[in-house]
Amino acid sequence: MRYLGALSIALSVCCASCNKTQQAFTDTPIIECYLNAGDSLSMLVTRQIPFIDDPDYLNIDIENLAISIQRNGVTYIPTSLGDGRYSIAEIEIMSGDSFNFYFDYGELPVLGYTIVPTKPIDFTASEFEMEIERLDSTTMPQPGMEMPDPIDLTWSNDDNSYYLIVVENTESELDPIRDFGDAEPPGNLFRKSPTNSGSDRLSPMDFQYYGTHRVILYHVQADYAALYNESTSSSQNLSNPSTSIEYGYGIFTGMNADTLYVEINEY
Repeated sequence: MRYLGALSIALSVCCASCNKTQQAFTDTPIIECYLNAGDSLSMLVTRQIPFIDDPDYLNIDIENLAISIQRNGVTYIPTSLGDGRYSIAEIEIMSGDSFNFYFDYGELPVLGYTIVPTKPIDFTASEFEMEIERLDSTTMPQPGMEMPDPIDLTWSNDDNSYYLIVVENTESELDPIRDFGDAEPPGNLFRKSPTNSGSDRLSPMDFQYYGTHRVILYHVQADYAALYNESTSSSQNLSNPSTSIEYGYGIFTGMNADTLYVEINEY
């Protein structure tokens, strides 16, 4: 789930209750598991990183947890890959699958539940091409400069569930639209905030590079949308996120996606 890496960073550090002014620390596991339809199952279990010296960790081997995972009532035992990573390669996640997980962490039972949502329906775009003028150091945007129309994305959402747009440039060599000067060039993908509407918009200013772009619409659960909205660019601001996990932090959530492509060409 490389498209969701920004949230993955936030899940690897401590929650806000473990800040510099508090000396109490509870060794609580952090679970990271995105159950994306079409993929195999992968789970990461880590520990909080407290802002205190000499934290009192439980005597638990994070690489050898006795984790059980149920898919539609059938129990599987994931394989430990080391560094807190676990996987079940023999199953393919499908729309409508229900998942539970369970393991003991000290004296507490850590457990979670989710359902893989349906694939997005009727995902389409108002345009599949956009022409943008190249901007170098001498041709920066001016007031009144004519810009191309945005691309409107639409899909069916009769139940007001949550969706997330991720846009990735697929070119092997990136061709910048504008001069970045001495600044570090941006990455090859961007994402929009989760929405429970049936539409979103890609403006010319969203794009940094010419070429083919993969536009992915994720149908996500409410707990993912809540985690996204509670997280910021500073992973230290992660508080207790709204998830289906008991006696642990993190995310255990289902998602499903559809994809279309748009071309960004030079005007």
